[in-house]
Amino acid sequence: MIKLRDKARADIEREWEVTDLGEPTKIIGIKITRTPDSIMISSSQYIESILWKEGLTQMNTVSTPLDPNVQLVPNPKGNIRNRSNSFARLLGELQYIANATRPDISYAVNRLASYMANPSLQHTTALKRVLRYLAGTRSLGIVYRSDAKNPNFTGYLDAAYGNTEEDKSISGYVFIASGGAITWSSKKQITQALSSTEAEYVAMSEAAQEACWLRSLHKELGLLQESIPTVIHGDNEGSIAMAKNPTFHKRAKHISIRWHWVHDLVQDVVIDFESICNPDQTADVLTKALPRIKHRKHVGEMGLVSV
Repeated sequence: MIKLRDKARADIEREWEVTDLGEPTKIIGIKITRTPDSIMISSSQYIESILWKEGLTQMNTVSTPLDPNVQLVPNPKGNIRNRSNSFARLLGELQYIANATRPDISYAVNRLASYMANPSLQHTTALKRVLRYLAGTRSLGIVYRSDAKNPNFTGYLDAAYGNTEEDKSISGYVFIASGGAITWSSKKQITQALSSTEAEYVAMSEAAQEACWLRSLHKELGLLQESIPTVIHGDNEGSIAMAKNPTFHKRAKHISIRWHWVHDLVQDVVIDFESICNPDQTADVLTKALPRIKHRKHVGEMGLVSV
């Protein structure tokens, strides 16, 4: 890795006049901590600045970003749209943290974003709970360790069928390499799936697109052989069977052909899907609010550790 970095620096210096400012320690609110064999990225200082600005530095902490026993509902007072509110501003700050270093709050932030235009007291209370969770876990960050023997990455995907008040599905995936999450996504699906199998199959297609991009990046870095398929773990047997067996498509004609391209990736040994039991489905934390023990387990699996 050091040789690659030195070569890249030499190539840049041949083309442009540059000044070497040394190793970065902070980039746009992201703190970078280096050791001889690892790199950690965190948003601890950014989180502390938000808590201080909101006057919440002494608040009681909680163990999960959302209460799994509380169902969020639209504002009962009607739909009075106003995006220039403090709720939207704070949610935008938390969205940056979720996208940069904290996949464990991605579901909570994206779920609350549905109510950004017209938040109720319930939504404001839920947002404050996310802050309470971050206050107790502000030291968490993603650690990437050197692993030259195994440069490959593994994916996990999940979809919660009809998991919102609009009866739309929530999908999520996470790819992990050398102990740390390298990319993740948690979002409401635009397509209204007609079954849990279809919801999972759509999620498989989206995860496969991300895997192909990551494979291309790793190939440029010389870290992945084309003959090794990227394994993505799912917990829906029907969608996995559909990706591996083309004759199975006749039983699912209602699913758009645009999603069936994942079968070609399986046949070309680019992607491989494996079944995994629900308790071990790391992407579960990206699709629903979980109880404390399960949430903490999946957070650790994504490489989030405290320093």
